[in-house]
Amino acid sequence: MFTQIRAYAIAIVGVLCLAFVVGGCGGGRLISQSQEVSMGQEAADQFDAEKGGRDNDPAVVSLVSTIGRRVTQVAKPPDYPYDVRVLANPQVNAVAFPGGRIYLFRGLVDKFDRNPDHLAWVVGHEATHVAHQHSVKRIDQQLGYQAVIALVLKQEGAQQIASAVAGLMLLSYSRNEELEADRGGLTYTHAAGYDPTAAVAVLQKFQEIQGQEPNDFEIMFETHPGNTRRLDEVRAHLRNQGWRGKYYQY
Repeated sequence: MFTQIRAYAIAIVGVLCLAFVVGGCGGGRLISQSQEVSMGQEAADQFDAEKGGRDNDPAVVSLVSTIGRRVTQVAKPPDYPYDVRVLANPQVNAVAFPGGRIYLFRGLVDKFDRNPDHLAWVVGHEATHVAHQHSVKRIDQQLGYQAVIALVLKQEGAQQIASAVAGLMLLSYSRNEELEADRGGLTYTHAAGYDPTAAVAVLQKFQEIQGQEPNDFEIMFETHPGNTRRLDEVRAHLRNQGWRGKYYQY
């Protein structure tokens, strides 16, 4: 299924690059923060509807809302309107949109037995993608500034652009971006009062899932840069910071 989504997103990107070639596809310019927030919310709303909508289990919603609030309060920069939601979707996945919308799929919440420490690190990982503008940089490069403005202003073709943005959120981040998000997740998790060593348990679970359910393995769980590399980097960062906990002693 995700192969089809990737193909669809890439096809739309190609069309948009041609349509907005005057602005330069991949010109390397960053949009303003207000544009980033508006664009992210527009694309996230469409993604929300396409992926099953929000989960209505009050216990799960309350749990994730509390975790999300604590983690994003310590995210840097703190002035994004972070909004952490649970998507009523059984896949094991999480995704962050430009401007602060973060989704944990219900399948991920259940896979980790609603463990606050585990989920906090996942939220922190996604919040780092937002804070470091990993997604918006990719959108600016792939779609061009004019396409972003068309979405922000809801001009002609805005719905197709929103679909393209949503599709881009399902593509892999770079090796360095993923490792940066792992480290940022540790920092945010620790600052929010959760156990950052839970990242070790989460990554070990990713390895287990990868071996058992490769077809359900989504973007943040893929082997790029690889879960072994990620585990090594996470353990090294924990040691460098002097952080110990339930899931990692040294």
